[in-house]
Amino acid sequence: VKQLKAYLTEQNANLNNQIKDSNATVAALSEDLTTLRDEVTRKNAAVSIVSAEAGLREASCSKVCAGSTGRSTSAWKYYSTSGITITVDMSACDFVAVPTVTTALEGRTSHWTTTGSSEVYSATATSFSIYIYKGSGTSTTTFAEARQWNIEWVAVGYIC
Repeated sequence: VKQLKAYLTEQNANLNNQIKDSNATVAALSEDLTTLRDEVTRKNAAVSIVSAEAGLREASCSKVCAGSTGRSTSAWKYYSTSGITITVDMSACDFVAVPTVTTALEGRTSHWTTTGSSEVYSATATSFSIYIYKGSGTSTTTFAEARQWNIEWVAVGYIC
């Protein structure tokens, strides 16, 4: 009986030590989880919209979305003898209101001679248009396509 009591006392002490170790591990994991949660919250809050046409919304609903019409896939359309236009689809961004859009004309050559690449027209939550003026009757879709002109864009807006 003495030996059994000593054995059970030893086993009880071992179990108590294991429980203490487990509690310490749980506490450390809980602290790590809190740190990770705080970091995720901080990173999610990295997009700050300070003004918006339709008014401010919950910060967690803000999103940055970017894209390109593509060097070989830009759907340029004739606008006039000195200008072309393109409508940019940003529906994959899932904006619920008109975002703030910043654009640039990118390409292989000659795009530096144009105007209009930063002027956004007819912006909606899902698309916007750009009109490029080249002058001298050279702004045809063929001219733009041969030079791989495309619109690079970044939009910041709300998704909820």
